[in-house]
Amino acid sequence: MSTAIEEKNKELGKKSQAVREKLISRTGKSGEMSNRAHPSLAQEVVQTVEMPHQIYIDSAEGPYLTDLDGNSYIDLTGGFGPNVLGNKAKVVENALASQVKKGWHYGIPGAEQTELAELIKDSSSGVDEVMFCNSGSEATMFAFRAARAFTGKRVVALFDGSYHGIHDYALVKAHQKSDRSEPTSVTLGAGIPEEISRDLMMMLPYRDAKAYELIRKHKDNLALVVIEPVQSSNPRLDNQEFLDGLRDVCSECEVLLMFDEVITGFRIEYGGCQQYYNIHPDLVTYGKAAGGGMPIGVVAGSKAVMNTFSGADDTPTIFAGGTFNGNPLTMAGGIAALNYLKENKEEIYPYLHEQGNRIASEINDFCKSNNIPVQMMNAGSMMHLIFSGETINSSRDIDHSQYKLEKEFYLHLLGHNVIVPGIHLAFISYAHTPDIVDKVIDAFKKTFEDLREDGHL
Repeated sequence: MSTAIEEKNKELGKKSQAVREKLISRTGKSGEMSNRAHPSLAQEVVQTVEMPHQIYIDSAEGPYLTDLDGNSYIDLTGGFGPNVLGNKAKVVENALASQVKKGWHYGIPGAEQTELAELIKDSSSGVDEVMFCNSGSEATMFAFRAARAFTGKRVVALFDGSYHGIHDYALVKAHQKSDRSEPTSVTLGAGIPEEISRDLMMMLPYRDAKAYELIRKHKDNLALVVIEPVQSSNPRLDNQEFLDGLRDVCSECEVLLMFDEVITGFRIEYGGCQQYYNIHPDLVTYGKAAGGGMPIGVVAGSKAVMNTFSGADDTPTIFAGGTFNGNPLTMAGGIAALNYLKENKEEIYPYLHEQGNRIASEINDFCKSNNIPVQMMNAGSMMHLIFSGETINSSRDIDHSQYKLEKEFYLHLLGHNVIVPGIHLAFISYAHTPDIVDKVIDAFKKTFEDLREDGHL
């Protein structure tokens, strides 16, 4: 062993050395696949933890993922959010199998589109019509376009700490050095023209009444205000007052309001955050859970705005389309999932909130009693572990200097057979029984103990 590696191992501590050795030794087939993938793949999906190689999943069922080597993990990834019913839910599996026998891509619409559209429309009294596409990113892209066409105005406002997909207009964030109450916007990553953040997008402060003032100030150019009613970077449910005020000021200024419910739709409640907060936005985007785990995006909203997709009532018409939009396999998966969620919503959603709250409460109590400066934030079944003991009001309050510690934590957690996505937003599902939740809580506590023993905490 080289001197450099030996010194690095000393820095890590015995527990950290041991977990790395354990994970590497038991994931040999993943290591082989990683070596095979590198010459061909420019980018893979988000790597869950920092290891010499990616872990590749072979199968999934219920609350578990199983890798190529046969190791099983309790899954807190949830497919990045879609799998509210758990992995390979039987009702969805049966629906997909039945549809495959009939065909999985037509190009020409099938009756399944209408059935899923009706289910989504009926889930919220604020939705009149829907349009299908293939991802949450596509949905927000089309929604921004529709809002600009409907209003004749150019600027779209996002909130500091938000995430709305991977298209150019969504990859805009608050400049870290800008005023928290009046943040300026910058583009995220290379290849995006700076004119987008400078001229066509603006940034608003999250959970800050100054946002209302900025909307009033820019109302003449502002087409749309977009918000995650529960932010993925800062999952919390105590947003009623702020969202009520946002709805009022957008109506006052004749600016469209959009809820991005790609993550929260059919997860927070069957009717999403619209139901939870009893607020009707002008536009809504869905994804993830709406397809039962199949690729989907949905733009929904009032008929007046949705007329931009059809040109009805002499509304300016936008260009929207896609080869796989509304494909029958996705529609079948979505119909099966939403019907099951609808029929069992009185049991499913209280359970998800109960277990999510239990995880957060027990972990927060453990950290407090052991003087560990970490807290679990959650909105029902959405959870995010924040490596800071300070009060978090917005994502700007999160101490990103603890990123190395955060990565170390999730590596150790994997060693205790619990897997969390690389974005570190965790989810539980209806398949996570109370005894599985007990194991999750125990794994988190053991991970904290490992890190403390090695001197990381």
